[in-house]
Amino acid sequence: MLNSTHHIPRLEILISPGSISKYTTLLQAGIIVERSSTITFAELFASLPGFSTKYIGDRIETIFQNGLPVDDIETGIDGPAPVIAISGAMPGLAGAIFRKNSFHAALRTSDSNALPDKLERSEGVLIRLKFFNVIASEKGGTILNSGCFMKSDSVLKFINYRPRLFSEVLSLHCNDESLGLDDMKTILHKSETVYLRIQEDNVAL
Repeated sequence: MLNSTHHIPRLEILISPGSISKYTTLLQAGIIVERSSTITFAELFASLPGFSTKYIGDRIETIFQNGLPVDDIETGIDGPAPVIAISGAMPGLAGAIFRKNSFHAALRTSDSNALPDKLERSEGVLIRLKFFNVIASEKGGTILNSGCFMKSDSVLKFINYRPRLFSEVLSLHCNDESLGLDDMKTILHKSETVYLRIQEDNVAL
């Protein structure tokens, strides 16, 4: 579990002011959060930095757990390692069908009632939480600035797909030690999980 963080590399990336939006699509791969096994969707979202009750109610329109839509955020999260995806309203008929509490919910081929019965609960559960469209663009910067746990291969793929973007970073650190991009890739290859923090340099020149 994530409580043994002394084995998890802590990567910190300093970027130029105003450029955090270029990195928020990384959150489509999902952050890893450890929470109580009895947590509800509402409690999970409220525990995220920058997610107020009003924001959750107004902006999160679509929720999937393990590929199935969820309508009621007050229900408990199921399973030992659930994958949850959240987004704002999706366009077209698909958006209307999968939006929470949708009038068109009967058109779904499956729904949240098809989720398996609750498994025996342990003290905690590791949740992979993915952010899409407006949720990623509006809150991704806050999440990355605050720091989050991620799968190392997700970060590595993001770096490899956007080499020019990472050639422009101001500094890279691992466990408070300065390093180069190739060194960071080596660390990511060797570690299953990484703690990642991306911050803008707001110091005036």
